[in-house]
Amino acid sequence: MAIHFQSKPLEQARLNLSHDDLFEHQTNLFEIKLKDNFPSFAKDRGFGFASFCSNLITTDIFVPHKVTEHIFRTVIDFSSSLWAEISCKKEGGNYKYRIERLWKSIDDVLKDAKQPYIIQAATSIKKFETKYPSYKEKIDTDTNTQNGLCIFTYDEFLSPQKQQQLEARLIRIGNPDKGWDLHNTIAYTYAEYFVECWAKQHQLTVLDYNETNQFAPQDYNIDGKDIDVKSVVGVGRRKGTQYSSFTDGNEVLIGVCTHTEKLNEDMIELSIDGVFDPKNYQYIDLALNYLKLNTSPNVCYFSSLYNYFLLPDIKEEMSLTMNASLLLHAARMNAVPILIKLCTESDIEDLLKRLITEPNHQLIPIIIELFSKNRTELFPHYLADYVIQQTVQKQILDTANIEQLLGLITTISQRQQRFIRDLLQANNTLEKVRCHWHPQETIADMGLDIYYSDTSSVPTVRAVCSCNPRLKTTFFTYSWKTNETLCYESDNDICDLNTCGCLLHEYQDYNLGRIKLGKSTCLKYGKHCYETWLKTHSYTFSG
Repeated sequence: MAIHFQSKPLEQARLNLSHDDLFEHQTNLFEIKLKDNFPSFAKDRGFGFASFCSNLITTDIFVPHKVTEHIFRTVIDFSSSLWAEISCKKEGGNYKYRIERLWKSIDDVLKDAKQPYIIQAATSIKKFETKYPSYKEKIDTDTNTQNGLCIFTYDEFLSPQKQQQLEARLIRIGNPDKGWDLHNTIAYTYAEYFVECWAKQHQLTVLDYNETNQFAPQDYNIDGKDIDVKSVVGVGRRKGTQYSSFTDGNEVLIGVCTHTEKLNEDMIELSIDGVFDPKNYQYIDLALNYLKLNTSPNVCYFSSLYNYFLLPDIKEEMSLTMNASLLLHAARMNAVPILIKLCTESDIEDLLKRLITEPNHQLIPIIIELFSKNRTELFPHYLADYVIQQTVQKQILDTANIEQLLGLITTISQRQQRFIRDLLQANNTLEKVRCHWHPQETIADMGLDIYYSDTSSVPTVRAVCSCNPRLKTTFFTYSWKTNETLCYESDNDICDLNTCGCLLHEYQDYNLGRIKLGKSTCLKYGKHCYETWLKTHSYTFSG
């Protein structure tokens, strides 16, 4: 049995802080690193350069002669990060940065700093660092679970009991040699066992209901909780996002994504999306307008297994003075979600105003409500719903800022981030949209129509002509062939049939080459046409 867990390292969190935020006073406290050539350059010139550890400022920092001498006297490891009081001066259109004082550790800052605001910043950082280790295990577990892949080869993974269940299931479907039923049955059986392995790895008690009843309403009891394991199946370019069934309000789901390059391929990738328990929403005073609880869930409905099974989320507050130094330090450690958890209710709004730009301020009360109910892990679900709502209401978002927020409020998996970025494409497209039949009509003149398909997690959004409401220009949808998200760029992307208005996309077919496809029911570029082209080995139109 060979299992490989692959998890990409997290990129440093990106913050939305202005220069005025960074320098509320004449100087501020920053983490810095000396340039690689500092020892040789400084010995030759008597001064040197450093860089900010944060990715927010990329300009070099000047290290004057006096500080350079101090470094040579006290610093042993020139590659380690240091703490510095840095001043900033604007010359022409550029900012110039200079180190005024330098320390090897935050404890040294507390002992030796002169400015009260530098001491205050160092105090908050020190308090935060005392709590960080106890939360790091949760962050690492969430990241490894949500972003990790289990890659296995068929017949090398299941326990004897699960293998017996798989064989019984294959007999029940007629034990086909190949095809969708075979693939799907193997995929969901392996998904169940993958969850079982995760639970046992974390020393949770596990009871497999399928051992005694293959038709049991739930698959497992894990740590006293009845669980139904659901899987999405991706093959080739099709990436599974939409789960096929929804909970009745009491059922707890664990979602698993499966993917292979080809149907019935021996090597399958598995990743756990998380847990979805509708009872977690019970006391939250927020409406879900589009991604409702009683509909088939997508990846954003799922949240931390660690929170649910391993760590009862007890609210722990700490008096921390919010400042740019603390925020940058937490972002560098990818620990802003920990900082948010440690906030007091009086601090959280101030922190969020530092993170969220004006066009997105409607997110602040949403996050505060989740924070007050200790449910910030549900943020991806509410964020996705918010993006859809604002797009339908034709409200332009600061989408760059929302992308910055991914990972700042709670741990968000790569699959969730991809889903939310897809939704942001629709909002980015609003200002480009024109009525296909009346090019002078902009989105401001038109209505909006939104609907969902059982086969895709992203909605289809169409602009409704103000002259004739039967005419609808699709500007955001998905491909019925690959399930990829499609977004309008110009009227050239719209079907040329007189009354259709569907969004076209190019598809590279193994037999036909590069072709155009539209919505599945399109009379010129749809599914029936595609099947006809395959039968006749002919792509019947040009242009």
